Amino acid sequence: MMKILVLGAGPAGSSCAIQLLKAGHAVSIIDRTELPRHAPGETLHPGIEPLLKQLGALDDVLNADFIRHQGIENIRNGISTYKAYNAEENWKGFQVFREEFDTLLLNKAIELGASFHSGVTPIKVNYVADSISSIETATDKFEADYFIDATGRRAWLANNFNIGFKEYSPKQIAYYGYVSDSNLRPENPQLIWDEKGWTWISQVKDNLTAWVYLNLRKHEKVKADWVPKWLADGKSTSSIKAVNVTWKKAKTCCKENCFLAGDAAFILDPGSSHGILKALMSGIMIAHLISKSDDYPNSVIENHYNQWIDSQFNDDIFILKEIYKAFQVKDTANVSTT
Repeated sequence: MMKILVLGAGPAGSSCAIQLLKAGHAVSIIDRTELPRHAPGETLHPGIEPLLKQLGALDDVLNADFIRHQGIENIRNGISTYKAYNAEENWKGFQVFREEFDTLLLNKAIELGASFHSGVTPIKVNYVADSISSIETATDKFEADYFIDATGRRAWLANNFNIGFKEYSPKQIAYYGYVSDSNLRPENPQLIWDEKGWTWISQVKDNLTAWVYLNLRKHEKVKADWVPKWLADGKSTSSIKAVNVTWKKAKTCCKENCFLAGDAAFILDPGSSHGILKALMSGIMIAHLISKSDDYPNSVIENHYNQWIDSQFNDDIFILKEIYKAFQVKDTANVSTT
């Protein structure tokens, strides 16, 4: 049995913890914020169901009664094009409320025996030779055999372990918020294109519609009271938030006894629609590799995970570039995968 410290209690961290616990390892999770907490990203592709089943969380997600949808509606120049996930098999995605979804996965990890510490901020990394030996907070020292950075875009451990990042796009800032009492409550998520970029609109609760706006041409701040024109009849339920979604990837996603999971490994803009799916996949993959660490040298595990991340990243970049090319969005020519 090995000891693992997971930094971050989002989908990547919780999924990794669940799989490690099921394999018989001891897992501690620390997170700097109290849960439940707000987080963007609600639309889940149907491909997430096998992963949730593997984690033992599918029934919990189904019982949470999240809104389901069967496809995505693209709208450009007033023309709507609907694409079903799989009409013949009646595939359905989820519109989850992230506060509930993240808490559900974390509770599954705690139920399996994870030690969870909330409101805990890491402040120091200690080393033995080239490996991490422990991480210190203001009150505790956490020693472990492996350390998982699931801190999202902060990539706290990666930055403190001197793991650099490479950017693959111009600066991109996405804005998002929530509106109630709007007449626009789409049955399926809508991706609405204009000359600047796109707006994503999706219903996450009976009277709550989420929106995300990304200007692909240039970073242009929006006003504090801004909402997409299609939701102007509604009432904003929260302040507008901004998130940096510039495409980037860590130069290495596995170094010695440290793994990067989810957004700590790479970030693409929300148009990829795979953020949570890839977070769960990376968490599960890391748990699998750690459980095989007695059978293979660290260099083999490191190379395998880095190659897997590269494949996931490049596949999504290819899809995104094809999407933007198909809709003739301007000023994306300088986006590169090299």
